[in-house]
Amino acid sequence: MQPVKIDEWVKRARAGEQAAWTLLYKQFYPQAYAIALRICGNTPAAKDAVQDAFVIAFMKLAQLKDPGAFAGWLRKIVTYNCYRALNRDGYNKNITHLPIESDSWWEDEVNIKFDWLSRQSSLYSAMTQLPAALQSTLFLRYFSDYQSYEEIATILSIPVGTVRSRLNQAKFKLAEQWHQHQDADESAVNENEEWNAFYHSVYSGIHSQDYYKNKLIDHLDKNIRIIGARDKVNTGRSVFENIIANDRKVGSWLQPVNVLTCGDLSLIESRHINPPEHPEHCPSSSITVIYRQKGKASQMNLHLSLK
Repeated sequence: MQPVKIDEWVKRARAGEQAAWTLLYKQFYPQAYAIALRICGNTPAAKDAVQDAFVIAFMKLAQLKDPGAFAGWLRKIVTYNCYRALNRDGYNKNITHLPIESDSWWEDEVNIKFDWLSRQSSLYSAMTQLPAALQSTLFLRYFSDYQSYEEIATILSIPVGTVRSRLNQAKFKLAEQWHQHQDADESAVNENEEWNAFYHSVYSGIHSQDYYKNKLIDHLDKNIRIIGARDKVNTGRSVFENIIANDRKVGSWLQPVNVLTCGDLSLIESRHINPPEHPEHCPSSSITVIYRQKGKASQMNLHLSLK
């Protein structure tokens, strides 16, 4: 992807063009998710942090002075939201500082007057497509002075857990709108979709058909780096081939549920199915991050679900 193309997308998105924001969202979501997985692991905090980051970026886009800085700017927002999510949800009690000095950075930026926002972006119109319960929760979270889960719960007379659930549903639906926008017709996005189709097909068949297994193995560089739990590194495609063989032996298999691509990076979210005889053979789900060089997979990061 040429940097000038990203510049153009940012300028068009700042001008209110929904299709341009969709292109940015599709292009950068996989990278953002890969960052979140490294910081948070395969936890709900990872996806939540990425969703928050894109909502914030969507609202703040008009304030980005240099369109060419979009990638680094988004990375900063994602990283901040990852550590913020870890602290909030108690996944890591040992975190003593965040990459950004204080919460005031985030709170000041998202506490934008509603009338200004409704004129400057299309988030308001997107919100109108949500059910009333989700609208009210999202509105309080991003547009009011009562942004904490506890404050929102008190105002709406619902449990804190319901606040979290509604926010997750609302952000998911917004992301779904952005991801499925039909006007995003660019060659780069089309190329990404081709990789998505490739990985979805081979992952769907690697445990049942040799054709798909061999197709995926051939796609892996012979010296591919495979990084697993606790950052353990193995080298060589035979490592992954042995994993598949072991799964086949006990009767475990996986089903890809979502594939996302950005340039030479792809993420494959999978659900794992174990036989009754070996219920603990595989985790319930996983996310594989694949990095390519010259069309070959050169590195594979395996993020297993945390039980």
